[in-house]
Amino acid sequence: MIVTIARKEFKEMVRDGRYIWAVGIVFVLLVASLFAGWRHYAEISRQHVAAQESQRQMWLAQGEKHPHAAAHYGVFAFKPKLPLSAVDRGLEPYLGVARFLEAHRQNPVEFRPAADAAPTQKFGELTAASTLQILAPLLIILLAYSSFAGEREQRTLRQLLSLGVASRRLAFGKALGVAAPLFFLLVPATIIGVIAMALYAGAGSLLMSAPRMLAMMAGYVVYFAVFICLALAVSARARSSRQALMILLGFWFLNSLVAPRVASDVAVALRPAPSATEFEAAIEVDYKQLPQWEERVAAVTRRLLAQYGVTTEKELPVLPSAVALDEEEQDTSRLYETQFNRLNETYLNQSRVYQAAACAAPMLAVQSLSMGLSGADYAQHSHFADAAERYRRQLVNTLNQDIVNHGNTEEAWKYKAGVGLWERIPPFSYEAPDLGWVLKNHLSSAALLALWLVAVAVVMAMVVARVKID
Repeated sequence: MIVTIARKEFKEMVRDGRYIWAVGIVFVLLVASLFAGWRHYAEISRQHVAAQESQRQMWLAQGEKHPHAAAHYGVFAFKPKLPLSAVDRGLEPYLGVARFLEAHRQNPVEFRPAADAAPTQKFGELTAASTLQILAPLLIILLAYSSFAGEREQRTLRQLLSLGVASRRLAFGKALGVAAPLFFLLVPATIIGVIAMALYAGAGSLLMSAPRMLAMMAGYVVYFAVFICLALAVSARARSSRQALMILLGFWFLNSLVAPRVASDVAVALRPAPSATEFEAAIEVDYKQLPQWEERVAAVTRRLLAQYGVTTEKELPVLPSAVALDEEEQDTSRLYETQFNRLNETYLNQSRVYQAAACAAPMLAVQSLSMGLSGADYAQHSHFADAAERYRRQLVNTLNQDIVNHGNTEEAWKYKAGVGLWERIPPFSYEAPDLGWVLKNHLSSAALLALWLVAVAVVMAMVVARVKID
């Protein structure tokens, strides 16, 4: 019976050319956005590999110089793109793509693509994620708004129920009928997307991204199910098809266009972040609390004299100023770590507020979850920044220790190291967190999305059980 109802609903949609056109348009936009996303991913990935190789060559070819000069010469760490960022670019355009690593200073991740975008691009761009989050729910509304209301207006709902068809079975059959066009839309698009991923990213990346991809697909299936149940509930309750359509379009407008902006503004208002000027000023205040260079060298000298049981600086096996340099680096690293941790916590709190707002709009939940699974959220940006900072400390510490190991001689500040020292520092590499880490950071989004489905399914069952025939 349920399959028969679903088949009947699907045939009616096929007969109505407007629905076929709607499905076709969404399919074309989805496929086009997928191919555009994969092309963009392939180009950026190629640039990333080239930049990393060039950076390594420049580091090894910098010539002979003092290790501390090499520490200031520095290197760039480039943030790689994950394959699923072709589906959802998330916050990537606004977070930066590279971090300059040097001595004494922890720089922010810079070079934001959004800053270089043309004015027309800043209005937003069509991606596979925006198609799935905004246009697919609109398509569901157009397919389902008249499911019960239309039957009532055509006087066929009474006939169906008089044949002994249970109202809940009727609702389930209609839900499957609405899901069928989505199935024929999404399955081919998914196959095309996977093929494009294999072509542009390689089979290895496809295999590594499979867990994230499956989780993303599951999230969108739940999101679509929310709209199907909601549309059927409204259609069963509304007095007419027109009223059902207006109510559902109103919800779609608030969910897709209003809620993201309002939630973002509320998050910023509740968890305000310091401006760049304020952030630098806070670092300067903390920096002034550190010992001055002369004071630090004197303190280190006294400590080393006591440690080695000697009375003069010349008897020490190491140069006090070289040890002081390394200790100063450690102090400044802790200073920057404290300030950046505060800043990161502020932005993560904004993300948590945004995710919590999903209790009012399901799109906020699927949007946050989708960004996380594509590796384009702030949490994974912070994960990369932490990895780059660990590499910076390794680099600077290796160079500083080479100075310390040169012994207690003024030549320690004059000698020149070469490629042998530069090669001891491995190239920067970054490994993105696994699926468990991502889901842990987006547990509230996944839970709220599931809660939305349970809530609207229960409401639909209650409404359909009391559906009005006339």
